[in-house]
Amino acid sequence: MVPGTVTAMRSNKLVNMDIEQLRGWATFMDRAVVVSLVVTVMAVAALATTTWLSFRIGGAVRAHEHAAFLGYKAETRKHATELEQEVSRARERTAELEQAISDADARAGQAARESTTAKEKARSAEIDAEEVRKRVEELGKAVREATSRAAEAKAVAAERPQPKEEAASESTAARPAPPASTSPIVESLRKYAGTKVAVYVLDEAPDGSAVGAAISGTLSDAGWAPLTWTWTGVGGILGVVVLIKDGSDPATNEAASAGLEALRSAGFNAAKGDWPANWRRYRGTLNGPQTPDPTEAPIRIVVGNKAR
Repeated sequence: MVPGTVTAMRSNKLVNMDIEQLRGWATFMDRAVVVSLVVTVMAVAALATTTWLSFRIGGAVRAHEHAAFLGYKAETRKHATELEQEVSRARERTAELEQAISDADARAGQAARESTTAKEKARSAEIDAEEVRKRVEELGKAVREATSRAAEAKAVAAERPQPKEEAASESTAARPAPPASTSPIVESLRKYAGTKVAVYVLDEAPDGSAVGAAISGTLSDAGWAPLTWTWTGVGGILGVVVLIKDGSDPATNEAASAGLEALRSAGFNAAKGDWPANWRRYRGTLNGPQTPDPTEAPIRIVVGNKAR
């Protein structure tokens, strides 16, 4: 065999083996690339899935947080509204308490003023009652003295018999004068004896009770029929006002005029007036006799402040 031929054959075999190896490596590399691509695709898919799930979970978490925030905000607003309502109610209760305290203070002040007024009225009534008692005692003393003088005159006349004409003249001369208790005012009113009069005494008048008692006593001495009521809930009347019912007869009007002049003569600040409404209607309250009705009498004498 020729040496050159053997070398050529060996060389040919080596080349063939290298190509096979290259093909094997190429096939392995192709498979490796495919596997790598598959792995890459799977990784990309996993990454995309993870990213998508992350977005979904993040959105769900954000939605839940937003819902929780809205719920907390609503609850907070509701709580704030309830607190405002409680504060408003507390303010109302405070205002009511302040009003109650103010009313209590006003009532206490009114009670104190009424107590002071009642004490002043009581003192004035005591003073006036004392004056009336003194006047009654003086009048009683005068009556007793006049009666005693009349008895003495009768005894002297009985002891000395005289002619009829002389005895008549002396008895006329010795006749006692009217008792000192009968004043000219009472005499002027006796002409209208039996006249019914309602005396209304204002409760706010300091000396109203004493003045009403004096007027009622004078009218009673003259034979009139006075009844007295205390009038509460009315103010602003000054002096003594004589009122006559509309449609009264001339005798009643004449008696009322005589009573007015008698009150003026006695030093009272008296005037004639008109009843502003129906005769049976009146404001305030009348405290006094149950019968007769305080609106029955045709003449009314109202005793207000500053009657003298």
